[in-house]
Amino acid sequence: MRNFIAGILTTAGIAGLIGASVWIAVLPRLDWGADQKPPPIETVLAHNLIGRWVRRNARTGTNPFLPTSENLRAARPEYQEHCAACHALDGSGQNQFEADFYPPIARLTGAVQKLSDAEIYFIVVKGIRDTAMPAFGQHHSDDDIWRCVLWVRHLAHPTPEERAAIEREVRETTASHERTMEKRGARLEKLQ
Repeated sequence: MRNFIAGILTTAGIAGLIGASVWIAVLPRLDWGADQKPPPIETVLAHNLIGRWVRRNARTGTNPFLPTSENLRAARPEYQEHCAACHALDGSGQNQFEADFYPPIARLTGAVQKLSDAEIYFIVVKGIRDTAMPAFGQHHSDDDIWRCVLWVRHLAHPTPEERAAIEREVRETTASHERTMEKRGARLEKLQ
């Protein structure tokens, strides 16, 4: 029995030393930058863990706002003000910051549409740590968040008029951003 316990303690000690060595010597050498795609194992583990966390903790229920034209008109500005900078006006995930994010910003017209309303609501309220998805629950009303969920759902099926308006806004926003960057570049050149 003593040999068995000694074997277990020795194995645990060796495992601890290996773990500490990896923690101290190997992990800091990996590229943790947001400009690099993470290894597949990290992506799989993170998606699995976050998915299980959302499913376990999201309340059940449906959006109290029906997709009426009035509710959609009220939902669009909420989305534009709080979500579009990262997820884009059309939900494509093409952020306005011209920056790389890993994990990438969610494309709201893609796999997100498979989530329930309650799961999307939960993600908006709680955010997701280490992904750049902030938590909005402390600073926004339930109604505002449900309106954003309504617009996220609607992004997958906009009317032709809405699609044209969104595309026009994207062009205008892009042009405005480019003008701003040109002015900033000109100012920097003068300072040099």
